[in-house]
Amino acid sequence: MLFSFEQVREPRNPVIVIPGILGSRLVSTASTQAVWGEFGTGFATPGIAENTRLIALPMQQGVHLDQLISGSTSDGALRHVSGSIAGIPVRINTYGSVLDAMGVGAEEQGTHSGKLWGYHDHAAQETAAFEFDYDWRRSIDENARKLGVFIDQATRFLRLQRGSADPVKFDIVAHSLGGLIARYYLRYGGQPIPCGDRLPHVNWAGAASVETVIIIGTPSAGSLFAIERLVTGMPKNKITPGYDPVVLGTMPSIYQLLPRTRHKTFTRQEGEGASADYMNIDFWIEMGWGLAKPDLDDKLAILLPGVDTPRARRQTAIDHLEKCLRAATAIHAALDSVTRRPDSLFMHLIAGDATPTHLLASARRGDQDLRVDQKGAGDGTVSRASALLDERVGGEWVPRILSPLKWDSIMYLSSNHIGLTRDPVATRNILHLLYEKPLEHSC
Repeated sequence: MLFSFEQVREPRNPVIVIPGILGSRLVSTASTQAVWGEFGTGFATPGIAENTRLIALPMQQGVHLDQLISGSTSDGALRHVSGSIAGIPVRINTYGSVLDAMGVGAEEQGTHSGKLWGYHDHAAQETAAFEFDYDWRRSIDENARKLGVFIDQATRFLRLQRGSADPVKFDIVAHSLGGLIARYYLRYGGQPIPCGDRLPHVNWAGAASVETVIIIGTPSAGSLFAIERLVTGMPKNKITPGYDPVVLGTMPSIYQLLPRTRHKTFTRQEGEGASADYMNIDFWIEMGWGLAKPDLDDKLAILLPGVDTPRARRQTAIDHLEKCLRAATAIHAALDSVTRRPDSLFMHLIAGDATPTHLLASARRGDQDLRVDQKGAGDGTVSRASALLDERVGGEWVPRILSPLKWDSIMYLSSNHIGLTRDPVATRNILHLLYEKPLEHSC
């Protein structure tokens, strides 16, 4: 990792920007060929077997998820998605606005991921800003561990530049999945999700290095879009290719974005006796969905070239699916547990509540799509209730929000999911919270 920074006399907290799912560029570790984020000439189109294996994560029986080695890795936060339409080059803004607003400069200072940049903030005082890119396909606890390593490295660098061994506190601005990574890191530091039914110990280790966290459009209670992607895949659009649900089914992070079953946002149409426990492997086998879908051997043969028989390939896929579901169940329990956060940590939420968003969905066995039964307040991807982790969903309604998450402030905007990162109202309030509100905390 390569950093650049100008020493200042009274440095403010350095800022870390964490993008959401799909928000980091992926490249081949062997050739630096673009795998995700740049869709022009030389892009690893998923129609070729070798390229399909680059975007999918590997599967192997008897190997823990964090030990599976991919042929691609992250390489910088995704400012723009680039490609072409009818031969005309186009760039669509993704995280460029929030990175610019936080001071993560567009002029590259190095050639490695996890870059640090120098900038002049809106309060007329120099400070430092980071982009934390990560492999958004992998488990939340893996990426939280990498965030901890990154913060340790940045701390040593800043102390060297400042010529001081004083403690360094960071502020974090995180979108979508990035918010879950930040929340896990704050509670558990670099602890992995244990095997079995045990959970990591809440030690708030990450909070020792972080003062203020601003979470934007984060699905703290999951999203029905995660089920939809695992069932139907990712549709093609004018720039990005489509991705098969089998490919997406190799990615543990998508299972960790599933809605909480206790909220009953997904139901089976067969009746009360039909199980809708999509955190259980038997549900996926019965529904014939994702990696448990019958007649997948042609696709599994591409993803598992070293596995010789159809039976062994299906066993490997089912094993991987079960590992992903177990990890997701543990991640949900770890993030949802009620615990008092340290008084030194301040947490703020920005969420959308004006774009129709899936609230309830259902399906029958054998369906290859979901039926959307109700839409309501949200950002088009994440419901307002999910952003709040509102426990009234699926239960008895009471006048006030019931949630294990306590926020110092909550702001609702009319923007959609990615639009929240570009909303000028959000930007102005983020800058206020980072550069003015912390001064009030210290009075």
